Amino acid sequence: MRIAMLGWEFPPFVSGGLGVHCYELTHQLAKMGHKVDFFMPGCGQELKSGNENIRLLAVERSYLNPYFSISKKGKIATYGKDLLNAVKAYGKAASKMVEKENVLKKYDVVHCHDWLTAKAGKFSAGAVGAPLVQTIHSTEYDRASSPWEVILGVEREAVKEADLIIAVSRRTAMRVKEMGADEKKIKIIYNAVDASKYAHKHGHEFSSSVREKKKVLFLGRLTEQKGPVQFLHAAKKVLDKKKDVIFFVAGTGEMLPLLINLSIELGIKDNVKFLGFLPDNDQKKIYSACDVYVMPSTSEPFGIVALEAMAAGTPVIISKSSGVSEVVKSALRVDFWDIDGMAQKILGVLVYPPLGRAMTEMEPNDLMHLTWEKTAKETLKAYNDALSLYSEKKNRK
Repeated sequence: MRIAMLGWEFPPFVSGGLGVHCYELTHQLAKMGHKVDFFMPGCGQELKSGNENIRLLAVERSYLNPYFSISKKGKIATYGKDLLNAVKAYGKAASKMVEKENVLKKYDVVHCHDWLTAKAGKFSAGAVGAPLVQTIHSTEYDRASSPWEVILGVEREAVKEADLIIAVSRRTAMRVKEMGADEKKIKIIYNAVDASKYAHKHGHEFSSSVREKKKVLFLGRLTEQKGPVQFLHAAKKVLDKKKDVIFFVAGTGEMLPLLINLSIELGIKDNVKFLGFLPDNDQKKIYSACDVYVMPSTSEPFGIVALEAMAAGTPVIISKSSGVSEVVKSALRVDFWDIDGMAQKILGVLVYPPLGRAMTEMEPNDLMHLTWEKTAKETLKAYNDALSLYSEKKNRK
């Protein structure tokens, strides 16, 4: 099968789980003998996939980015003042490029990821006469406390136009249905993890003042939806009971100044370390070095980072408002708003070693069912379903 796939990031240019998904999915499809052309905004650097069955094609230089701060007037400081026009321009340029490549050898399916490439996918599928598969990794409801209606409009159109929709969890599928998607077109395909990348204890060098203390980790974008405020409030309650604990906050985002100030206001600044952005190797080290990982998201379509922490052998506490909570049994679950419950679960893992050991012993059983090979096989089946639905649609016309 020949696949035209559209996304805005691919390692090493990654800012979230979507980039990890695209990398792992394309490499598994390539391993199965399928050809993938991955179209992405140009970044000014040479793109290399490292696999002969995967071509990375830069459409044009763009400031498209999945995680941005934007006002309802459409003005954003970091990524330019005209994002929506950039999305439209990218869509048209991508479709022309896909159409050009299609002349050389026809694509069987067009597959796009999330809203920034939704219009590009629509234009491309129409240009080459192939079914359109749309993966929804998150919705505007998951990304913003005050969803922007313009983006919601793009997402509603995306799920309406797609021949088949892949949702990364049941909660995401529910969101998609609320947007008006035909339930018959929705396939739930969970994310996964390459456990072998995290299974080895890499170790992390700490100062002597940190080394002997218990360590609790938050790793994610510093946005309201990821729950870092709840994490710090839970940290305060833990420290009221147990003083020898360090709380690591890894990641960047617009809430960083607020979180630093909050740690001061709560009187816990000496026990909170803000690590900033961590590259892949440092993430592996910090997972292994910590006694517990907490994902307190208020809205999390899936949550690949929880699987990564589990693969590193770290006990995990996850929000009930996460897709990953649908597929793992070894993690402790908590409501994101239940600060007392979150603190009690953290303390439980820290002060009762048998609990942490039991959790880590169960983790491999969870992960053996969540492989990228399985995700790729299910995605390939979705492509075939899309081809059937597309053929039926053409026959009705």
